[in-house]
Amino acid sequence: MNENDSLRQLLIDFFELPVATSREDLTQKTVAEWDSLAMVQLIAELQSTYKVQFGVDEIEHLGSYGEIRAALLRKEVPL
Repeated sequence: MNENDSLRQLLIDFFELPVATSREDLTQKTVAEWDSLAMVQLIAELQSTYKVQFGVDEIEHLGSYGEIRAALLRKEVPL
């Protein structure tokens, strides 16, 4: 596991999850706290941290670590 994974760490810190939480477990389906309000707050956190903007059409596809990572890479954010 890459200990320098800033996105994974951001999600773990944001949702106050155990440090050992795997990337595969970082999804809306597996994180009980990841509700619609948390999603709005998470988007704001991602946009602030990575200096990007997400459109409405993108936001509906940001329901997991993998989807967020892919979206950030499309925006050429170095991860």
